[in-house]
Amino acid sequence: MANRLLDYNTNLITTIIALPISIIVALILVKVDTVYAITAAVGLGVLILTFINTDFAIYALIFSMLLSPEFGTRTTAGEGVTIRIDDILLIIILFTWLAKTALYKELGLFKKSPLNKPIAYYTFMCFFATGAGMLFHHVKPLNGLFFVLKYIEFFLVYFLVVNHVRTKKQFDNFVIALLITFAIVVIVSILQIPSGKRITAPFEGDAGEPNTLGGYLIFIIAINLSLILKPGIIPSPKHRRLLLWLTAVSVFPFLLTNSRGSWVAGIPVIIAYIILSNRRWIIVGFVVFFILMAPIILPDTVIDRVKYTFQKQQGYAATLQENVGGLTIDTSASERIRSWKDAWTGVKKSPLFGYGITGWRFLDAQFMRVLVETGFFGLAFFMYLMYSVLNETWKIYKYSKIPFFKYFAQGFLVATIAMLTHSIGANTFIIIRIMEPFWLVCGLVISIPFIEEIEMQKFEDLKDEVTRIKLGTI
Repeated sequence: MANRLLDYNTNLITTIIALPISIIVALILVKVDTVYAITAAVGLGVLILTFINTDFAIYALIFSMLLSPEFGTRTTAGEGVTIRIDDILLIIILFTWLAKTALYKELGLFKKSPLNKPIAYYTFMCFFATGAGMLFHHVKPLNGLFFVLKYIEFFLVYFLVVNHVRTKKQFDNFVIALLITFAIVVIVSILQIPSGKRITAPFEGDAGEPNTLGGYLIFIIAINLSLILKPGIIPSPKHRRLLLWLTAVSVFPFLLTNSRGSWVAGIPVIIAYIILSNRRWIIVGFVVFFILMAPIILPDTVIDRVKYTFQKQQGYAATLQENVGGLTIDTSASERIRSWKDAWTGVKKSPLFGYGITGWRFLDAQFMRVLVETGFFGLAFFMYLMYSVLNETWKIYKYSKIPFFKYFAQGFLVATIAMLTHSIGANTFIIIRIMEPFWLVCGLVISIPFIEEIEMQKFEDLKDEVTRIKLGTI
């Protein structure tokens, strides 16, 4: 009854708001170009649907995460501002949830979950360090504020899912939407191959970052493998084969990103499934076959990328190469290592709270960036958050009774380890196109015990009803 009343009140509020807005928009649209008018009308319809139906909002969010264009410009150093469709969707979704919680206090703004405290501690540390950075003129206020808000946006995706997902049907449908998005991204990536350039995610333009696409692909591949390697998790053999072929095909654009950090992130995925899976011989066989056939099937660009990593240069370029463990590293990786050393000198000057978010120059390494921007306190809270994600996911994998939930959690566990590996040489945990899917999947996984409890209760109620029918008491 409460849910019906909630839906009624939400629809009533939406209607009251939509009527005057529609009148105003209609008066404006008659004076603009038809194309703009249609675009605005479609946009308004999407906004209203998003406001009314949270499920629709999450579906829209899932597809917009990788398929949303960016407006505006921003440099890697944090200059400028970009806005994406999913940014707007999250604002609307948050407004909707605030309206519902205002009507019904029992809903709560943030449902209690094992990650609430770690997220709160790390968010506070980001605000505190950035505020201090502003006071000491290390951080430009606008840049620092926008970056911290972007971090919060990732966590809002998590809270949205945890607060809203209540049934296995919702869970399954959102996973299907994630896989459809993955399929679209793979197709778009394959279409880029004839260009001869490094492959990037859709709508990233000429200045796209292949490392982002590589990180996203290995994240989803890691989850897919868990569902594929365990027979019966996907009931339909046809659907299981389809996912198998899609995942196999996705390996080609993954390699053609030429992102060495993403390739390295694939190593723990292989090791994890050799350890965890009963069908480890498939993984071992594929790896052996791949190594033997690599010189034949891999494009020259991939092989050259691997060779270049340890190739000693001549002339001035040789002076820019670092030596690590007796190996000479290419100029690009060497520059990254020098930036870490430079950041470490900054850490020693401000070890506790760092320089604030965006308070240090560009640094392409998640752990070192967290350390130099938020100090040892910030790094400790970040590590606590990551430990909590891994620990809770492991417990859900270990104790889940529904097979699909169990192996989806396993996939996310392996995918998280892959992302931590990826973040050694990239700012993985602040990259929008990786972190929005990451925190959405995290929300689904953390919701599993709650959903499972409801599903098991439904099953017990059904057994009780069948028993009563047999006894003739109903």
